[in-house]
Order: sequence, then C-alpha cells, then structure tokens
Amino acid sequence: MSQLAPQRQRHTMARISRSYSMPARIGFLICALCLGTAGALAQTDPASLPARDSHQGLLIAASPYISADRYKEKFGKRTPYDGGILAIELFFRNDNDSPIRVNLKTMQLVIGAPGGSRQRLDPLSPEEVADRVLAKPKDPSPRIPIPRVGAPRSPHDKNWEEFAGTLRSAALATDLLPPHATTHGFVYFDINRHYDWLSNARFDVPDLSFMTGNKPLFFFQIDLAPAVP
Repeated sequence: MSQLAPQRQRHTMARISRSYSMPARIGFLICALCLGTAGALAQTDPASLPARDSHQGLLIAASPYISADRYKEKFGKRTPYDGGILAIELFFRNDNDSPIRVNLKTMQLVIGAPGGSRQRLDPLSPEEVADRVLAKPKDPSPRIPIPRVGAPRSPHDKNWEEFAGTLRSAALATDLLPPHATTHGFVYFDINRHYDWLSNARFDVPDLSFMTGNKPLFFFQIDLAPAVP
C-alpha cells in the first residue's frame, strides 16, 4: 500500500471522503458494465501481472506495451507505437460491495531516463494520439489559394477517422468501477519513443472515491519496472 505524508494524507481524505447517493439509473449502469467486462477479461488475471498495487479491496494492474509486434497484434496496421506513444492496458478489480469512481484526467505517468530525474506526463486522448501518429510534415513550398465551393472539408481523412475509432474502442472509457467486477482499457502517453525508460517509470492514480459511505480511498502508485523484460 502506498504511503502518504501526513499533510497529503489529510488533504486526500478531505477531498475524497464525501458520501454519494446512488439512484436507480446508477444500478442499471453498474449491471451493464459488469456484463460488458466479464467476457473481455476471461483470459486475464490482473493479480498475475507484475506491475500492480492493491489496497482497500481494489487492485489496479498495469501492462505497458513496449514492442512493435504487440502493438500490431492489438491495434492492427496503424499503432500508437508508430508515433512513439506508450499504450498502457489498465485493469481495475473492485472487490468491494460499493462502486468506485476514478478521475481519469488526473492519472499520470512519471518517467525519466534510468538513473535520472523523472517528469510527469498527462494522458492523451485517442484523437491526440491519432494526430501525432498520422501527422504529416508541412510542405514548405508556397501554394496558391484555390477558392472552394460548398461546405469546408473535414481536416481528418478516412484513415484518421478509422484509426481514432480503433483507439477509442480500446481506451479506458468509464470512470465507474462496479462492485465485484473488473474493468479494463488503455491509456496513452507520448514518451517520444523512450520505451527503454520504463525501468524508471511509475503510474499514478491519485483521485478515487467510494460512491457510498464515508470510507476514504487512498491513491495508487504502480511501479512499471517489474513489467519490463
């Protein structure tokens, strides 16, 4: 279990120990999420992954993708790897009777050169990943403007739309972790092709809360080094 400095611990508890009501529509959503995640996770046991953190009935495991072959197996012809972007498959196993909400926007990758200082990176959206992978260098030669008739064309072509759709379907798309269920999905970080830096990397999930009761849920820190061959 990750340790908090006293001041940070008090701040975290004050921030996440609020009570939440759970109307009937939340119950229906939880049932749908349970059914949707059960089949997808039949082949993966999060507790078997080397990069993980577990406390208070919640297990979070991370599986970083670091080889081109593994990316192609998951994403197909175009992959985040082509743009130097790291894809991490996350697994959340909630063994509690209460659902848990996680703030996806505050998750961070802490990474640096082996033996050096580390920097914090925010996750990219699937659209940002598609932009980085499919971006083309600008043509420096001047062009003569040509008048266009009708509505302006989309700045994204068919290849971009298809790739962005693939990234969205694989991404971690919900912030609700149903009780007694496992949820998974990918998060993306631009590490500028420094896959060798994962031996000096950590994944932080700082903002989580139970949706019922007043029990605090402390932040998670996952060392990614054990997941690197």
